Amino acid sequence: MDIITPQLLFHGTIDSFVPSFRRKLLRPDRWRPGRDFGEGLYTTISAAQARKWATKVARDQVGDARPCVLEIEMVTVPSEYEPVVFLSESLAWAGFILKHRMTENKGVDPCARHPDIVIGPMADSDTGKIVSECVKLERDEAWFYDQITRSSRGRRLDSLSLGNQVVFASEKWEQSLRLIGYYIHRGGRWIYHENANTAESI
Repeated sequence: MDIITPQLLFHGTIDSFVPSFRRKLLRPDRWRPGRDFGEGLYTTISAAQARKWATKVARDQVGDARPCVLEIEMVTVPSEYEPVVFLSESLAWAGFILKHRMTENKGVDPCARHPDIVIGPMADSDTGKIVSECVKLERDEAWFYDQITRSSRGRRLDSLSLGNQVVFASEKWEQSLRLIGYYIHRGGRWIYHENANTAESI
């Protein structure tokens, strides 16, 4: 599969993690299991979606954490890589998410060979709670699919409404990615910093 470069992506985090990301973007030791597409660096094509992720991460922290959005450019692609692409929500997509959400131990993966990059829609609603209910009630992938494609009010959502995520699950992508800059939320504004210590307000 060919990916045309350059491509611009965004990652939601907090300001205290910026120095680490400036040194290295892909840090497998910090990737958490039990996420939609398994362990990896989660990015999106939507800056607005990344701001939501960053706000949630900051809210879950103890202390004074500021939401931060990294602006990342994919400048090249590795010579060889194994992709998985879900163009839209489907039973296969839901099954992939369910298996990875049920994996709690770091370094353990339900795939015989986990892909190097996974692209596809996000799951909506409180997915963790839905996974627990799915296991408890012994529901199948069809039930899980129905639940994660609905809003908190029960409205059916399509792929555009769900949002997009691009997950880098292998360090082989490190040389293909470049941190251009980052936004830090301060005083009600997202302040942009180039990866050279200059800043501007938006």
